[in-house]
Amino acid sequence: MRLITLFFTCLLLAAPARAGELVYVVSMGSAMPMTDFRDGVLVGGLLKEFGDALARELHLTPRYLTVPRKRVEAPLAGGQADILCDLRPEWLDGKDWLWSEAIFTNNEIVTTRIDTAAVRRVGELRRQRIGTILGYRYAHLEQPLGEEFIRDDASSDDLNLSKLLRKRFVYMLTNSLYFDYQRKVHPERALLNPVAFKVTSFDTYCALPQRGKLNLPTLDKAIQALKRRGEIQAMLERFRPG
Repeated sequence: MRLITLFFTCLLLAAPARAGELVYVVSMGSAMPMTDFRDGVLVGGLLKEFGDALARELHLTPRYLTVPRKRVEAPLAGGQADILCDLRPEWLDGKDWLWSEAIFTNNEIVTTRIDTAAVRRVGELRRQRIGTILGYRYAHLEQPLGEEFIRDDASSDDLNLSKLLRKRFVYMLTNSLYFDYQRKVHPERALLNPVAFKVTSFDTYCALPQRGKLNLPTLDKAIQALKRRGEIQAMLERFRPG
């Protein structure tokens, strides 16, 4: 009887702590300036700054659950997390998520080393091995190239950049926020081509489960408040070196 009483007491004590948290799912596939991981723990980067600011706006305590890219939807579906940010609907399998208004604007680009001419058109990528991220979808190349789109998957942008610099492949698919940052801070930045081919521009959003802790109007109101005060733009500027 005492064990049963103790069990329910623990549940009651744990409930307020979980209720006062905002648990984010964060993919281990990203890198600075989006995410800075130390021993698998998110300690900095644009996503953490945004997550901390959003949680403050919602009067909640942020907590970050880091998972491999292909597992990002599982904690949201299983109730272990509340929100997933910096993604697009077509990048995920689940079709029932609720999507916020845009948080960041970015560009999908194909990059090269300085000793390689920049790509000028999609057709130049036919049957070329291209550095990509495991679990990511690249519809703007998959559709026009079909079976001639040859992926060389790695688990993160940083691993792909290392492979590009080591000449494991000639072309790398990434985003401009990441690559512009690396061209400023990477020890071998002089080897990176300042000219990149823009595949497409895109906005990213936050996803919520249908019956989760947050409702969409509350989330959108908080994002709008951060934008109105210039906080999101200030974050972007802090992670845009030079």
